Amino acid sequence: MKRIISIAILFVLTFSLVVTSGAAEVGTITINGISEGTVYEIYQILDLESYDNTTGAYSYKVNSAWTAFLATDDAKNYITVDDAGYVTWIAGDNNDAATAEFAQKALAYAKDNGIDPVKSSENDGEFVITGTSGIFSDLALGWYLIDSSAGALCGLTTTNPNASVNAKNHVPTIDKQVQEDLTGMWGDKNTADIGQTVNFMSIIHVAAGAENYVLHDKMSEGFTFVHDVDDGRGVTEIKLVNSLGEESTLAIGTDYTVKVFDFADDCTFEVIFSDELVATLKANDRILVYYNAMLNRNAIVSATEGNPNESWLEYGEEHYTTHDQTNTFTFSIDIVKTDSANKLIDGAEFKIYDAATGGNEIAVVPLMESDDVTPVLDDNGNPVYRRARADEVGVSIKVIDGTVTVVGFDNGIYYLEETVAPAGYNKLTARKEFTIADANLDAVFNDGIYSTGSGVHVVNKTGSMLPETGAGGTIAFIAIGVVAVLGTGVLLVTKKRMSMIGD
Repeated sequence: MKRIISIAILFVLTFSLVVTSGAAEVGTITINGISEGTVYEIYQILDLESYDNTTGAYSYKVNSAWTAFLATDDAKNYITVDDAGYVTWIAGDNNDAATAEFAQKALAYAKDNGIDPVKSSENDGEFVITGTSGIFSDLALGWYLIDSSAGALCGLTTTNPNASVNAKNHVPTIDKQVQEDLTGMWGDKNTADIGQTVNFMSIIHVAAGAENYVLHDKMSEGFTFVHDVDDGRGVTEIKLVNSLGEESTLAIGTDYTVKVFDFADDCTFEVIFSDELVATLKANDRILVYYNAMLNRNAIVSATEGNPNESWLEYGEEHYTTHDQTNTFTFSIDIVKTDSANKLIDGAEFKIYDAATGGNEIAVVPLMESDDVTPVLDDNGNPVYRRARADEVGVSIKVIDGTVTVVGFDNGIYYLEETVAPAGYNKLTARKEFTIADANLDAVFNDGIYSTGSGVHVVNKTGSMLPETGAGGTIAFIAIGVVAVLGTGVLLVTKKRMSMIGD
């Protein structure tokens, strides 16, 4: 049953003066503080046969439309009907809780069994609105149930010959929050990595007369809702917190069900709360709905445009709260590879880590189009990389045309390690630190010239050429050495001859 007990008011309405000369034939019900777009309907459960205004004695009989209901076990807990058809309330005097329970059960029975209201604000001329009040007129005297499509409890009152009730018009509200993993705090925005599971919470602030509560949630394309396809679960936990702060955990299948398919309004999922649970809700209760989703490869990568997730509550008879939204941000880095003169160079390869030495590699993979075959290219036609999920094997980041883009980073401090240097250049001897803080690290070029300080800039240097075997300088050294050796030989021969002559 989609519509359970409307938050309706059961209100004992007696019209007329002292019944010694006869009761007045008709009366009115005025509802103060009505809300725009809300439908008000009234049901006559009992007929007022007579009463004495002085003694407070009332004589009621069952309205023929409600005979079957008052014969049910539910109704007999509150009202008895004697053999002559007269009605007595047995649930205790001034028992507001019992009166509200009876009203809920009566209205649920009317909806299920086709008992029509005697008048409705949807019918022309039956509900005359003046300012913020509306009046039902020409009513037979009796005991009336007032139904508000907004589920707002109007109140209880008895007035003769005319009755007046106040529609409290409190409507439920919803507060959507997301958890920042770096601090554990809940708020309306957070930052995350692609592939990271993001925790959400929707808080329903209950209003008096809760009815037909259905939580709707819609995620953008950047999220993948984490749920079990077999049983529809996707909600990790739901708690009920009363006005005293006392918590209880609701049970799936008993207190609520989760729907994850076939929506007319493009929802990602819905939580439908049971009639039995909703009937117990009180004003100022809170329902905390916890669930999560993975930030996926379709995520918007921007410092200004996040990935939205919105929730709203359906209540009463097709009434809706305003939507509340969170935004999850993720960022990108441009790696720029140049020589010492800021000239872009190719051929370097990198990996990213979470520490200056040692630590964990932050795996990346090529970002693919939806066909999982075609790589996403940047404005220069170079492949783009993204952070890998936990189940994916990372690859090296290869620099083409001097730049490369990697997307999907949370705020934090990271370290870039050069694993392959361009040919002829010295490889970095230490990892380069960079920080993401609520912004993309974009490379900036002015008229094709790289602007120093933008992106993550990595400079490679090359040494001077060393002499090589067979080079001209080496040959000169050899020639000089040969001449020196020959000169030494001539000198030795000359000395030897001189020595022989002397002998």
